[in-house]
Amino acid sequence: MYITGIGRTKFGVFDTSLPELIYEAMYKALNDSPIGITDVDAVIFANFLAGPNQGQLHLNSLIASLLPRTNLPIIRVEAACASGGIAVNQAFSMPKKFENILIVGAEKLNDHTTKTIARNLAMAGDALRDQKEGLIFPAQYAILADQYLRKYDASHDDLMLVSLKNHRNATLNPLAHFYHKDVDLEAINSSPMVCSPLNLFDCCPISDGAAAIVVSMIKKGDRDVKIIGSTVKTDAISLSQRTDLTTFKAAILAAKDAYKTANVGPKDIDIAEVHDCFTIAEIIAMEDLGFCNKGEGVKLIRDDETSLSGRLPINTDGGLIGDGHPVGASGIAQICEIVEQLRGGAGQRQVPDAKIGLAHNIGGAGGTAVVHILEGSK
Repeated sequence: MYITGIGRTKFGVFDTSLPELIYEAMYKALNDSPIGITDVDAVIFANFLAGPNQGQLHLNSLIASLLPRTNLPIIRVEAACASGGIAVNQAFSMPKKFENILIVGAEKLNDHTTKTIARNLAMAGDALRDQKEGLIFPAQYAILADQYLRKYDASHDDLMLVSLKNHRNATLNPLAHFYHKDVDLEAINSSPMVCSPLNLFDCCPISDGAAAIVVSMIKKGDRDVKIIGSTVKTDAISLSQRTDLTTFKAAILAAKDAYKTANVGPKDIDIAEVHDCFTIAEIIAMEDLGFCNKGEGVKLIRDDETSLSGRLPINTDGGLIGDGHPVGASGIAQICEIVEQLRGGAGQRQVPDAKIGLAHNIGGAGGTAVVHILEGSK
């Protein structure tokens, strides 16, 4: 399957409605592709919270109202923060009766108070266990961070380096939530505590935004990027059902299968977009994806190997921490960034000679894991 067009909105806090965000991303992706809307055979839409946030479900029909053709098969998928990644995987796995597919993800999170949004986001956790105990996601990832820092030779200083790198990358990405916000270690270290050991800069923002890609079973030109592997795995929803809180088993298994399908290994990856909803998540991701051994993710950060000039640049667009996290759009935005990099069009954040990229999208606290591997044409 080939990605022929990409498009996304800026991520941030906007007065723009959810349908307006969706329309902008679709319009840009179709304009970037030789495939026009009349050539699209199906649409897959990713969203998590339009029901509780906007009081709007039946989202496939909402998409139809934005298109000149209303008779297309349109499917909505939901897998919490992995919704966008799942949408791409569904297209990759679909019967080949659909030659051209438009994939779009969007989220409007800033219509309510932080308290309400935190409660709604917590719906991605276990309602019978975690939610009743007040385990919103900053608390869940704080538990993961605490376990990791206790188990390995690591400290909060290592987490701060993840935040610093991703915020610096975001300053080179005009579409990022924190495009204009350059920070230093002092600002990161002195930011308010959210849930120990995680402070404000350890956490991704609550963002509005949308992203879209156009994919085809047939290569359309030299700008196309091929999806050579895409795998989904799931795990129990509650942390109380996990035996190891320093790794995501679903991500390890998804990566293993994606590498096998693509006939590549971790050492073949030139760039990666990983799901850094919190700083500890990026470190865990590097280990789960096989970029290093368990407990050695912090060494990659300390040695600057994941920066734009490093051996394996990670989250070149700023990641969720710097670029933003409009939940349903995030997994698709990762794909947009990798396509830009493999096409050689990422501007100041361009990684030289990038040929193979990996996207890693997580739902909840490791309950869903999606891994895609992409190959450029050049």
